Amino acid sequence: MDVKLKKIMKNYPKAVKEFVTVRLEQTPNNTQIARDVKNKFDIVEQEQDVVRRWVSDFRKQLKIEAKKVPIKRLFFDIETGYHTVRLWRTGKVNWVNADQIIEHKKIICISYKWQYENTIHTLDWRMGEKDMLKAFIKVMGDAHEMVGHNGDRFDIKELRTRCINYGVLMFPHYRTLDTLKKTRQYFNFASNKLDYVGKYLNVGGKLAHDGFQLWIDVVENKSEKALLKMIEYCERDVILLEDVFFVISPYINHNNNFAVLTGGEKWDCPECASTDVKMFRTYSTPMGVIRREMKCNNCKKQYKISNKTYMRMLENVAHNG
Repeated sequence: MDVKLKKIMKNYPKAVKEFVTVRLEQTPNNTQIARDVKNKFDIVEQEQDVVRRWVSDFRKQLKIEAKKVPIKRLFFDIETGYHTVRLWRTGKVNWVNADQIIEHKKIICISYKWQYENTIHTLDWRMGEKDMLKAFIKVMGDAHEMVGHNGDRFDIKELRTRCINYGVLMFPHYRTLDTLKKTRQYFNFASNKLDYVGKYLNVGGKLAHDGFQLWIDVVENKSEKALLKMIEYCERDVILLEDVFFVISPYINHNNNFAVLTGGEKWDCPECASTDVKMFRTYSTPMGVIRREMKCNNCKKQYKISNKTYMRMLENVAHNG
């Protein structure tokens, strides 16, 4: 633990530590716990990312492992090279013909992590681009859901484009959640770039680097040092992606119902599959159909279920006493 975190831990009152200890047993989501701490105890002087890292270290210190829901959600990011082309002149270029491409861009590295796991895995082109792709496609096949920022439009299409070049098979469709789409749909951020959103939500930003020169050093100069820097940059993006996802999660509709997917009931939380849920509001559609709005006490997710499902939930509670 670094000096800053030690100082923070020492200065936190006993009530904070007791609250966090209880939450550590309830959920493996350190980001959500950090938000709960800031909201409950009005801790405004510290960034959420700092509190999250303290929570993570506090969990390690106490050796508390929360019960994990069998959700296989994969957070991932890729870094690619660029096309090398021939041009007649510099300046404003209106059109570059595909015949002018000398070398097509390749995928440099792929970083990924499973939800709630601390280990970040990275594959890079030193193992051969084809072998790297084959290894990651197997990982993709194990995921219930893949989360990326602009993943649907960029990352997965880039992967598929390079896979077809080598004849590496991919499924035509993967269950995904694109945080870029969600931020555009549900919020009005000044920018939807991951770096901006992360800083706005106080979970941190991207790793600073030398800009396009980093890519030049990796692609053209074959710099090992630059490649390691790019891998570090990519891995930081994956951490930032997961933290952003956890913060926006209660505010958005999800693309999967993990309660049903993992053998639970329709009234359980569709995000974390928790059974610790309650009904907090009833409303009627314009057609007179009754709906129930539910809230998860674990991950704070709000969601809707039909009145029929709610009645079944009450029957289940009464039957199980």
